[in-house]
Amino acid sequence: MKKIPYFRPSAFVSKLYAMKLYEKIKKIREDMGLTIQDVHDRGITIFGPKKALSYRTLQRIEKGQLSKFSSVLKICCALGITLEKLIEETELEDRMVIRKNERLDEYTYNDKVFASITSCPSRSFLAMELTLEPGGTTMIEQSPEHQSFEKWIYVVEGELTCHLGEETFLLKKKDAISFNSSIRHRFENLSGKKCVCAMVQNPKHF
Repeated sequence: MKKIPYFRPSAFVSKLYAMKLYEKIKKIREDMGLTIQDVHDRGITIFGPKKALSYRTLQRIEKGQLSKFSSVLKICCALGITLEKLIEETELEDRMVIRKNERLDEYTYNDKVFASITSCPSRSFLAMELTLEPGGTTMIEQSPEHQSFEKWIYVVEGELTCHLGEETFLLKKKDAISFNSSIRHRFENLSGKKCVCAMVQNPKHF
């Protein structure tokens, strides 16, 4: 009798039953023997009572409510895991529309520079809309050297001065630049008009 090869379905099954992000959060919490209250308490210890996620917010996230990227990071800190571990084997959204008035998160660098997240928290990359008012400048940034990080910037409006290591580049409307973000870099707006840019970091890094 002809021997029938043994079928190993593990990869197919894991893909078929890959968890959603909120399901993965709940599973990790339960595997650690923690309650939602425990995670909430850990968050307060790390971030303080004002900046920690509320108990109700944690409940809503575990029920599938769309969560801000900063909330996902805070949950990782409370659980003591990396973002990479959280999204590992997690089913990514096939599509997600993020409306202008429904941005998932916003960050303020200073009074003249701010950014809003325009990508889904479960994606491997980070997309942002970066705005620099006249005279605005960012702090020096540098991704870890032991990994390969890429950054891409496209000027939507105004002018952007990019300082990369010892080099300086002036980008005008519709200009773009891409580089290894392990190079020390910062951006500034030396013009008299607002500058708006689209920025992508792959993989995510803060």
